[in-house]
Amino acid sequence: MKQPQMKKLACAAVGGTIVSVLLTSLALIFPGPQLLVVAMSVGQGIGILSLALYLLAIALDIGGALADNVDEQLHAEREDEAHR
Repeated sequence: MKQPQMKKLACAAVGGTIVSVLLTSLALIFPGPQLLVVAMSVGQGIGILSLALYLLAIALDIGGALADNVDEQLHAEREDEAHR
């Protein structure tokens, strides 16, 4: 995967985390049953989505690095066979 796409995933994860923390903070600053329920349910959902996006960016980065290494290794093996 390309670098800008992973950067967008990571930025979306950071933005979601900030929103989740703000919702939770509002529930602590202004305690009330409705805000607490919204903050805990919506904030947790956004936080989990942010974590999933971040883990996806990491997995795609690792997968891309592994694919690049495999391509380089295959190319080197073909060059070795051509020289024999």
